[in-house]
Amino acid sequence: MKAYVVLHGQTEKDTEGCLYGNIDAALTNTGREQAQEAGECLQSMGIDMILASPQTHTMETAEIIAGAMGFDKAKITKGVKFFERDLGDLEGKSIEEVDSFALSSLFHNMETPNGETVKQTANRVIPYANNMLKIFRTKTMLMVVPEHVFKILNWVFEGFPETGKERVIDTGNCMICEFETDDIPQDIKEFQPFAEKSESDGDSGSPDRLLSQSEIDDLIAQLSGGTL
Repeated sequence: MKAYVVLHGQTEKDTEGCLYGNIDAALTNTGREQAQEAGECLQSMGIDMILASPQTHTMETAEIIAGAMGFDKAKITKGVKFFERDLGDLEGKSIEEVDSFALSSLFHNMETPNGETVKQTANRVIPYANNMLKIFRTKTMLMVVPEHVFKILNWVFEGFPETGKERVIDTGNCMICEFETDDIPQDIKEFQPFAEKSESDGDSGSPDRLLSQSEIDDLIAQLSGGTL
């Protein structure tokens, strides 16, 4: 069977260049048009189940896609573990204010202040995806999800990147990825949750989480004052 994974349409937060995880964001008119086009592309794919993240922008995307496909919107299933990664204190911050690689890297395992690491997000997404794919193994499934979940689902179907070799995954709004569910790698099928971050993770001497902008400003002030 096949599975299709679609990133939500463009949101107002996207146009503002802001980070958002647990923040709900409305689709822009462009985002709605992207969802409509995605639905038209998927119309002939024989999709008989839609599983969507429960957040506003992902559900709206899923509903527009469903409408374009002639799929009953009332039958969209909320993927309770597919909500976006919690970005903690970085929610609403400008993307330019943070290290975007560390923010999205499996290997760096950085925490956002009061938020999640990529591994913590993977710990809830991968087992849930495995269960859904087993339970609905005879269904052609469409999953409509936010960005970090989109990346993790790419790992589900293609396997984890090699240690130290982060794989670049395109995350264009309403991008459609098609996968064969029979080809899921064995290490994903047998996935065991990642352990909590250890002292050996990451580069020696590096912080165990990303710094918020206010913390960065405080450090700059201390350096300028010769107190650090």
